[in-house]
Amino acid sequence: MRFDSADPAGRTLRALFAGAVALVVLLLGFFAYSLAHSQGQQREDLEKRFRDRADISAAVTDAIFASAGSQSQLQNAAKFGGSTINPMTLVRTARQSQSPYAEIIGSDGKLLAATRRAPKRSPAARPYVARAVRTNRLQVSDQLRGPKGSPVFETATPFPTAHGTRVLLAANDARLLSQFLNGFLEQVPNVAAATSYVLDSNGMVVATTSKGVPSGSTLPDRDLASALTEHRSGSYGDDRYFASARLLSSPWVVALSAAKDDLYATVNGSERTIPWLIFAAFALVAIAGLVLLRRVLVTNARLQRAEISRVHALEINDNVVQRLVVAKLALDRGATETSREKLAETLQETQQLVTSMLEEKEIFPGVLRRSGAAPTDQAPAARRPAGRR
Repeated sequence: MRFDSADPAGRTLRALFAGAVALVVLLLGFFAYSLAHSQGQQREDLEKRFRDRADISAAVTDAIFASAGSQSQLQNAAKFGGSTINPMTLVRTARQSQSPYAEIIGSDGKLLAATRRAPKRSPAARPYVARAVRTNRLQVSDQLRGPKGSPVFETATPFPTAHGTRVLLAANDARLLSQFLNGFLEQVPNVAAATSYVLDSNGMVVATTSKGVPSGSTLPDRDLASALTEHRSGSYGDDRYFASARLLSSPWVVALSAAKDDLYATVNGSERTIPWLIFAAFALVAIAGLVLLRRVLVTNARLQRAEISRVHALEINDNVVQRLVVAKLALDRGATETSREKLAETLQETQQLVTSMLEEKEIFPGVLRRSGAAPTDQAPAARRPAGRR
């Protein structure tokens, strides 16, 4: 079914149908964009909450270290704030905190006192001491090799004295600190079945919720290790997502890693599929409506053309009848030439009548096949009036 391009009414209906198609396409495109944008926004919200979880974990870890440092500042100032430092007091302090060794360092980096096992190093080898003096908050080193090769972390705790800021530098067993942080990470509410890590600046594992990954080992997820050197968060590896946050009290990083299927589970499930199914059903209904509208418009155009042809056919029929009457009168008066002219005009009008009744379709030779000749020598049968038998 097509609209007649030569018919003004057909052109109007075609323009109306084209406008309806354009409107439906625009609406479907707008709804599809809105739906995709909404689900994209949901993904961004999930990623933001995942990044927030890393920030919160890092902030809480920092708060734990800061609290431990602030609680010992007054005690350290009382013990080691004088002009001289009692070595035995430093030894007892190291024993109480289960530290393999301890040192007191001045704000200028000069070593003021140390226990027997304390290694001899230059201030450049312990930059976290200078950071502790500068920030006035506890700082933690990367993992180091302690006495007898045991892994340790050094904490630099600043405290004020009449002689300027001093720092208590104490070694802490890496295994004990790892156990403490592991317990903390396990208490943090997990999302998307994520794996949590605390890593030092060398990429060594300080603590993790992953089973079978010991403290002091290299991060087993090499793709994650590479991603951490380039970005703070994002996609990496085989369809995974990560988020990280740095600590203020150390060069450490808290990193969270999760599979995207788990991270976007609330978006990729039925909550994602059902809206698209509804959209598809709406699109099918819209297409069906357009098909139905086209049929209605085509049918309406045909009815309009049929009515116009009917009126035109009635006018031509009236012309034929009048010309036949004129031809008969001329023939009765003996005006043969006039009668011939009127008969020719009548035949032309009759041809127009037939063409109009056939909806102006072109007639090709051979279209009409009759089983017998036209009854030209017989009078036409009289039409019975309606309602009579």
